[in-house]
Amino acid sequence: MIMSRRTLEMYVGRIVGVGRSRKGDLVAAYRVSSRSFPNRNAEKLGDTMRIVADQGSADAASNSPYIAYECLIWNSRFAVVSNGTHSRPIYERLKAGNAPRDAIVSVLVGLDREFDQHDTPRICGLVDLAENRLWLGSITATSLSVTPIEARPGQLAYISTYEFPLPRTEQVDQDFDAADPSAVCSHITHASVFSQFEKPVCAASWVGSASGHETATLNSTR
Repeated sequence: MIMSRRTLEMYVGRIVGVGRSRKGDLVAAYRVSSRSFPNRNAEKLGDTMRIVADQGSADAASNSPYIAYECLIWNSRFAVVSNGTHSRPIYERLKAGNAPRDAIVSVLVGLDREFDQHDTPRICGLVDLAENRLWLGSITATSLSVTPIEARPGQLAYISTYEFPLPRTEQVDQDFDAADPSAVCSHITHASVFSQFEKPVCAASWVGSASGHETATLNSTR
């Protein structure tokens, strides 16, 4: 995607990406961008990544699902990445035997977008190692989209809560050269097209293949 000078420093909110490393490993990535709530970290807890408020911050004691939530969940076959509480129910439906499309659709329709002042879309990505497939999905106040993603090695498809909430063929980073999870976090935060999206806060990533998977987080990007 080529962006004009006038779209530099665009605010797109949270970002979900799925794709393939240059050697063909499957990738799921998440980035928090925030204007109003920069005090967030990504933390690993078992087979999940959570977005949590900084200790000592004004939001640390909050139980709001918009502040603290699981952004990445995985097992030996699937990885689910999202911007909210829909990660867990999508993952549980996959474990119960639902097909990826059906798991995403049923959860997004059931929960709908976030009913905040912005009608923030719910966005998500899914990696299926057994089928070697990738998916992106989202629900907004007016639209629902669940799309299988065709990504070649070195490509990362993405959606965001604002500006780019629906999967589009042009929303593919063609210069995705991250080789490991730490590099994926850095890439979705600072590199290529993502360098043009302002207010990065933290990131989480998962990289998997038939031989296993690895994860990483990146905090204190502000």
